[in-house]
Amino acid sequence: MEDIVKLPKMSFDQSVKTVLSKLTDFKGRARRSELWWFWLLYAVVSMVVNMSLSGTQIVSSIVSLLLLLSVFSVTVRRLHDSGHGGWWVAASIIINIFYNIYMSATGYLDALSTINPDPDLAIKVMSDPIVITSILLLCVLNICILVFCLMDSKPEENKYGPSPKYIVNNGDFQEIK
Repeated sequence: MEDIVKLPKMSFDQSVKTVLSKLTDFKGRARRSELWWFWLLYAVVSMVVNMSLSGTQIVSSIVSLLLLLSVFSVTVRRLHDSGHGGWWVAASIIINIFYNIYMSATGYLDALSTINPDPDLAIKVMSDPIVITSILLLCVLNICILVFCLMDSKPEENKYGPSPKYIVNNGDFQEIK
């Protein structure tokens, strides 16, 4: 007879240690608590870094890139836990890069970054079909990613590995990591 044992939620420090130890690991699965605790840390550290290191752009950029890499990897593992592929995150990143390149290349970004942007230019930017399409795609993709990350995992193993939340005990001793 198999018993399914649900592990307790991960604590803040367990989540951070797990994510940082798997900085570039896009394989396997991650629990919801692992993702959300790390997102909280990411938000706080990003604010502190941006406020305190605003003069040292290189250090700020390196810290931001390491944090983003961690966020991407834990988000992909969280998507795996709910049975979805990491291509959702990759698609969001690619569209975001394309959008930012387009906004810079057209001069829209500089024009809208001024203190008092021209209202006619703002209307022109927001009616640009590429801008509209990019924004809509990003919204749909990111809402899907959010919903998938909120979904509970199944106790059974999926194509991405065993569940990090549930342990199937078939009478044999299993060590809990």
